Amino acid sequence: MAKDVKKTKYASPEGSQKWEYLCAFFCAISTACTGSVLGWNSPTLTEFEAANSPFSLSVPEVSTLSAAPSFGNAVSPIFCVLTINRIGRRNSLLLSMIPMTVSWGLILIAEDARVLIAARIIAGFASGVIFYTIPIYKGEILSSHLRGPLSSVGSITYNMGNVFMFAVGPHLGFRITAGVCMAVGICLLISFWVIPESPYFLMMVGKEDQAEGALEKLRGKPDVSDELEQIKTTLREKGKTLVKSEKTRSEVHPKKWSDALVQLFTIRGNIRAFFIIVIFSLMIQFSGLGKIITYGHIIFKDMGSPIEPATSTTIFAVLQLVCNVLGFGTVTRFGRRQLVLFSGALSGICLMIIATYFYLIEHTNIDVKRFAVIPFCTVFIFILVLTTGFNVAYGVIITEIFATDIKALALCIITIFSSSISMFSIKYYLLMVKSWGFGHSVPFFIFTISMWLGTALLSRLLPETKGKTLLEIQRKLND
Repeated sequence: MAKDVKKTKYASPEGSQKWEYLCAFFCAISTACTGSVLGWNSPTLTEFEAANSPFSLSVPEVSTLSAAPSFGNAVSPIFCVLTINRIGRRNSLLLSMIPMTVSWGLILIAEDARVLIAARIIAGFASGVIFYTIPIYKGEILSSHLRGPLSSVGSITYNMGNVFMFAVGPHLGFRITAGVCMAVGICLLISFWVIPESPYFLMMVGKEDQAEGALEKLRGKPDVSDELEQIKTTLREKGKTLVKSEKTRSEVHPKKWSDALVQLFTIRGNIRAFFIIVIFSLMIQFSGLGKIITYGHIIFKDMGSPIEPATSTTIFAVLQLVCNVLGFGTVTRFGRRQLVLFSGALSGICLMIIATYFYLIEHTNIDVKRFAVIPFCTVFIFILVLTTGFNVAYGVIITEIFATDIKALALCIITIFSSSISMFSIKYYLLMVKSWGFGHSVPFFIFTISMWLGTALLSRLLPETKGKTLLEIQRKLND
């Protein structure tokens, strides 16, 4: 029994889940910080276009500034690889708040584009650490019946960060907004000290007593022997050698990355899980959602939006938040698999309508701008379908589909891959539309094909994970 855990603290053998909710809450607020990083771009660029703006940016500078967070995201796994299996999941989250806070401080004092770009790269780095670590942490600390609903909360708060930037940011100005976000980062830096470490991680490094103590704290009851044994079984089944707790940290460090890499690409279940998440990542980056968030004011303006582009982007952000709240219920009621397949197919139809509209106004002489309300409404149907189904389901699936011993490496590779694709697509979207003369239609046709092709592949590969333990999911992947 861990020395710092007193059984008398727990009121009943049934336990309490307050610590699970508290951990999920802090994770959700940190996810809101990452949402504010992404949501910063569109309203701030609108502010920079004003006559009295302190910045005058060219199209290449705007595209570089927009893509900068993705570059930071791409390099963040290097830090995660060095820390997550050494100092733990919780401490990695704690450290991520330092660059997040610094990035907002730089924006607060920025006087030229170079400082802004540097700040955005640092913000992207911090966001990458958060995105990388939270699925691992929540997947290992939450009870199986809470994993779905509490994991989907992250996507809700992520969009709350977006809404804050779209709705409040333009009124406060980019400097005051940066000050508010910096204060939130400082609060989280303090808050992450109080939550427990993942019992899976503690068991992996041979600290069985501490793992038991952390599990007792999370479950709010003194007897966690059955679940502790399940953790041991899960680690043993995946080839993890449980070491004795009296060994030094260097001796108990988990399996080498080269060994994990071999397991990732030689074991059937690991290969299947990896390619499922690769497909998800490609679909997300080429769904068009990120481009609408990043360049929303440009897209709505060129579409001939029936209302002001700034108002359109705010409505878009609010609807995305509402849809994530609705998705909180759908992911609990319906299976992950059926949500993904339905929303993926329907999202592709919406993207096809938008792409066709842009093609007609950009590459033909047909006057269709009087019908702009159709693609305008289709954008909001698209966000409704994608967010309540696909995105919410993905946020849950990524926390539960990877085996514990290869999860850190797999998410490292996925983060680098996804962020690199994001950087490429954000950087070249604006160049393709404005500098190269392709217009919006070509990228939106690409988004359509991506959604339909990805949905078809997932229909063959993705198992249902709702209501299953991590061990049951691994067995299903290996069938």
